[in-house]
Amino acid sequence: MKAVVFREFGSSDVLRLEELEDPRPGPGEVTIEVAACALNHLDVDVREGVSRFPIEPPHVLGLEVVGRIAEVGEGVEGWQVGDRVMPNLMDTCGECRFCTTGRESLCLDAGFISFVHSGGYAERLACSASQLIRVPEELSDVEAAVVQIAFATAWHMLFTRGGLRPGETVLINSVGSGIGSAAVQLAHMAGAYVIGNSSSDEKLARASELGMDAGVNYTKQDLVQEVMRLTDDRGVDLVYEHCGGELFQKGLDSLSKDGRLVICGGHAGEVVPFDIIPFFRAQKSVIGSFVYTKAEVEICLELARRGRITPLVHQTFPLDRAKDAMDLMESRDFFGKIVLTPGG
Repeated sequence: MKAVVFREFGSSDVLRLEELEDPRPGPGEVTIEVAACALNHLDVDVREGVSRFPIEPPHVLGLEVVGRIAEVGEGVEGWQVGDRVMPNLMDTCGECRFCTTGRESLCLDAGFISFVHSGGYAERLACSASQLIRVPEELSDVEAAVVQIAFATAWHMLFTRGGLRPGETVLINSVGSGIGSAAVQLAHMAGAYVIGNSSSDEKLARASELGMDAGVNYTKQDLVQEVMRLTDDRGVDLVYEHCGGELFQKGLDSLSKDGRLVICGGHAGEVVPFDIIPFFRAQKSVIGSFVYTKAEVEICLELARRGRITPLVHQTFPLDRAKDAMDLMESRDFFGKIVLTPGG
């Protein structure tokens, strides 16, 4: 099979299209013929060697995959060759205290697509059959490929961790990103008043079409002042934070008393200053959020199937242009998600 491999950490220049042996399924596993694989910023962190996951080259990237089962391993039941599937990001044990209490994203013995098994920047991959999720026929391969991480992460952050309720006001950072644009759609659908921010007026305009009620360009406007103006100096009930850096403290400063900030990432700065006094005097909360559950993926796929949410694809690239795709993602000059099509 053809696969995009890096054999040393570094920039996108380390990516190489190579011919590798086809993966074979072990007991309890399947191989998938990859039709589409969405890019995620974690791919960049892994490639650069800064992900804080135990990854060593050579490595095939790709976390978010859609395709059809090509081969079924020993002991697999309920799946057959030709079934259209996506593997859940995490292969959880199903037995630890977190799995048995509905908190499988915190599984003590989880394996990730592309970390434990081969990744999706390839024509085929192998994974555990327990990870598989059926893909609705109403969605194209490319549309389905962009649902899992963006929408399920947003669902987990907004509702499971953040407890967003109808009528509340939410501030969503970086609305042009995959998980930012997904959060706009879900928060709007849930009946929240949605304030979004971006460095681009064009991205704010696109987010308005998805249900954002008010937008702030933080390169031209003071984010906190604008949030307070829009909320009559009350602040927002929930901040949806996935950037880190300056936006983390600005998010805290945008909260109302007893407000919540839920955070899942920090690509703009992982170590940030933190002003403790106004934080505890206003009884604010910072809530961590890590990926999502398989059930949350299935909810989002069903919403997409019914047309309640719209998977946003900015551009697709063939496998041999993986470097171009990653360069575009790192430029941040896009809205929605970028997808490789190994089967296209």
